[in-house]
Amino acid sequence: MKSNFSWLKILWVTLVLTLPGVIIYHLFQKVFECPACYLFESTGDGLKNYFTLDYYVQHDSGWHFSGMNYPYGEHIIYTDNQPILAIVLQWIDRHVIDMDKHVVGTMNMLLLISIYLAFLITYLLLRRWDIGRWWALGAAACITFMSPQLWRLHGHYGLGYVMYIPLMLLLLDLLIRNKNKRWLWAGALGVLTIVTSLTHMYFLLFNSVVIFSITTCWWIYNRKDKIAVKKLMPFLLSALILPGMFLVGLRKVTDPIQDRPTEPYGINSFTITFETTFFSFIPPFDKAWTSILHREKPITERSAYVGIIGLLMLPVILIFLFRKKKNDPLQTHIKIILWSAVISWCLAGGVFYQNGFKFLWEAVPVLKQFRGLGRFGIPFYYLYLLVCSYLLWQAYVKIRAQDLGRIGGYLLGSVFVIWGFESWSNIKAVSEPVFQVNHTLTSSKDDYVPLLNAQGYSPDDFQAILQFPLVVIGNENMGIERGFWTLREGIHAASETGLPLIDYAMSRTSVAQGLDLLELISTPYAPKRRAALFSDKPILLLCEEEFVTTAEWQWIRKAKKIGTYQSITLYALSADVFKNVTSPEIDAITPHRSFRGWYDGFDDHPCDTLMTGKGALPILTPATLIWSYTDTASTPREWQVSFWSHVDHKQGAVPVPRILEKNPEGVVTTNQGFHRDNISWSDAYGEWIEVHIPLTTLGRGYAYELYIDNAGPVIDNLLIRQQEDSCIFRFPEMTLFNNLPIPVSQ
Repeated sequence: MKSNFSWLKILWVTLVLTLPGVIIYHLFQKVFECPACYLFESTGDGLKNYFTLDYYVQHDSGWHFSGMNYPYGEHIIYTDNQPILAIVLQWIDRHVIDMDKHVVGTMNMLLLISIYLAFLITYLLLRRWDIGRWWALGAAACITFMSPQLWRLHGHYGLGYVMYIPLMLLLLDLLIRNKNKRWLWAGALGVLTIVTSLTHMYFLLFNSVVIFSITTCWWIYNRKDKIAVKKLMPFLLSALILPGMFLVGLRKVTDPIQDRPTEPYGINSFTITFETTFFSFIPPFDKAWTSILHREKPITERSAYVGIIGLLMLPVILIFLFRKKKNDPLQTHIKIILWSAVISWCLAGGVFYQNGFKFLWEAVPVLKQFRGLGRFGIPFYYLYLLVCSYLLWQAYVKIRAQDLGRIGGYLLGSVFVIWGFESWSNIKAVSEPVFQVNHTLTSSKDDYVPLLNAQGYSPDDFQAILQFPLVVIGNENMGIERGFWTLREGIHAASETGLPLIDYAMSRTSVAQGLDLLELISTPYAPKRRAALFSDKPILLLCEEEFVTTAEWQWIRKAKKIGTYQSITLYALSADVFKNVTSPEIDAITPHRSFRGWYDGFDDHPCDTLMTGKGALPILTPATLIWSYTDTASTPREWQVSFWSHVDHKQGAVPVPRILEKNPEGVVTTNQGFHRDNISWSDAYGEWIEVHIPLTTLGRGYAYELYIDNAGPVIDNLLIRQQEDSCIFRFPEMTLFNNLPIPVSQ
């Protein structure tokens, strides 16, 4: 009998260990056969996040990444390159084996292994809650394969390690419910928080919120048991506080940048709702969003979908949550887990932020860096469905106790069929688009290097790559994304040549560095701070000419063409063109002294922040009117509207202008707002950035009004001139030529 039991146990363990591996291998077979041959995402954030890891391992060390934002580079925490993985792979590359060909494949395999481990960890946790092994196996599979983290495989890889949250919950369970070796579980929990946070900093908040909420709820339920409180609370508080102190201190010691943006966009937008929690976005069920709800389906940032079973279990969950406590330690523990789920959901839904707790984000500004509140739906998902799994098993146990075990089995089986179908649909939808052939981050040098060599160049002849259209992403409100999709070729060229990119797409990048990159391609009439740091080697221009702006063409025309690769044209550009300051022959220009337009230096508005003159206009309230005009001309006319806005080095805020047009009867015919994606930020000067908008007036009594829709910016030097006019305004510190500054020293 004992022998049979041992064999059954071995067979069961084999099944548990094998089943998830078989499923994952079946879904991702191509990746297992050639891990480095495929990218889970080959454009946008996904490609960039592969590149920052790959470039760091091959070229960098310590906490500095040099592959973008040349010549400054960036702290690796802000590159989304999974710092803990980057540092480990870089050490292996230097001391064990050359990793040049294996970085992409290593990350791909780690993400898939994480899914496998998440399955096993979730199963172990459910078994610790006295759940039957078959139901624990099925529930673990469903929870793992329907995880919202799986969708992070399409770009945000640092958030895609599915094992992290279940492992944190397992260690918490061991710490709270085991009375022995609590120092071990608390230490392991602290180490896990550090490791996961150095994979992606959001895990610091995930772990902190869950540990804090569980600690608080545990204390409320057990506050009368002073001995238990005295024994456990120090371990819980240590696991909560010490990792945070270590990580904050580590960042402070290793990061020299003082002007990272403090007001990132999205804290009011990226939140979850009842619908995004309980209504499916998984194909083909996502059609319900458009056909029934008549809405766009939610983006990944706003989804914490718990499935049809999660929705059906909601009344049961509420009854369990508010039912009078029984003298059952395990049920009390499960209820604490459920309260933590509620707290996580309220945080993810912006409930706390919008209802009385906004002051907390103002009091602790670092919290604003974690703008994606909806991401807290990730820990909610696990907490909620783990409790659902427990309650479903308890329902089965009660039914079985009434000699209705077969009916209970059918009920549990039906739940598994529905839940399993959704989970399978989810992981299938996740896996189908990930097999994108890796043409970009390979060890071969078959595209850009041969093109350079054919014209007598080598990568060593250049100091860096400047891609047009320009990409400046990371300074939040003043970012430029117009060349983001072309960045795939900038990354391709950087990977082949080993040259860093001057463009960048990272997180919370220095506002001053963003401004001086815009300044680099601005008017040649003023010195350029970034250019002063360049070496004498030329710049390799990489241009997708179909989308290049007028401001960018002025620099391309100064370069020597090398050749073309697909839609990309390469040029060699002397670094001196950025270092040399030129001035227009303004004395030879006959300006319109009574030019046909408007100029306002806002000298009637004294301000301690100004570009020229005696004043500037702070925008104190939204929808501030700064110009109005009724056009009585008989024909349409073309105008250039421009003004300068001061960029605060902490907020990085730029104005949101809007032009309103009314016909002679007073009916609004156009009400067009502009923002960073459709304004060509082509000129910067020091801490100022130019807003430039073309305007066509129709005459015949049409009226026009220019508004600034967001409070906060300070604007100066509003110029509205006809297209063909040349306008010159002289000040002690500078001359404005068509509103472009020429410092007086020039």
